[in-house]
Amino acid sequence: MNNIKINKLINYLLLIGSVLMGYFAFTDLQISIAIVDKSTGWVIFLERFGEIPGLLVLFTGALIYLSKYSSKLNFKGVFIRAFLLAAASYLLRRILITIYFGITHTYDLLIANKFEIIVIAILLVLLMAMFLRRLQFKETIIVYARSSVLLGLYGYLLLVQPIKHLWGRVRFRNLDPLYSNFTSWIIPNGVNGNQSFPSGHTALAWMILPLLLLIINKKKIVRITTLLFIIIWGIIVGLSRIVAGAHYASDVVFGALIIILIFLVICKRISPNR
Repeated sequence: MNNIKINKLINYLLLIGSVLMGYFAFTDLQISIAIVDKSTGWVIFLERFGEIPGLLVLFTGALIYLSKYSSKLNFKGVFIRAFLLAAASYLLRRILITIYFGITHTYDLLIANKFEIIVIAILLVLLMAMFLRRLQFKETIIVYARSSVLLGLYGYLLLVQPIKHLWGRVRFRNLDPLYSNFTSWIIPNGVNGNQSFPSGHTALAWMILPLLLLIINKKKIVRITTLLFIIIWGIIVGLSRIVAGAHYASDVVFGALIIILIFLVICKRISPNR
């Protein structure tokens, strides 16, 4: 996909996103009232494990980039290596915690061994990075790793998370019985502990987009199938967040839109041909 097609796709997404966000500004509450059912099995499953695929993409990307990053041992080089090590260790720790809590529904053991888990995660990352450093990777894998790191950094860390804290929107399941503390997505409430807008789960669901870069040279049927899987996965996870009462429709759309647009911008700057 060349840059002209990417620019057109970005414009289409901005148009569609703007229309949806405008519509949900007036219908968010009614939609949630109509479809929320927190006892649904598939919704509960995705709430517990729906972040794992996106976390795995971010983790593998950070790990591969760490193992293959090479530069002089100046301040920039040391900083980037330290950042990649910290990111990969944090992501591995979060994956382990997500799986453990999803199965046991308790944080007791994790809280009691917080320091040990951090140390284990760092050591595992260092060992895996040392092993991967000896392997030769195709250029598409390096592009995948770099794009995953950039997507996680700019899309999730610097956009989704700060907005969640600054917007302070109350989740549907935390509203009072009369919904008097509901606010439209267009109204920022400031830092108050509420983090409904935008949806982090949905953002992480779309974080698997870099997988497309791994199959960029594969047959058309493989590329189309992978793209359809990513789209369906993103939609299902986003819908589950609304049904769970954890987010509104606008939260889901905005979370997805941020990641998709950032990914397309990254694709304009990174390609296997370069």
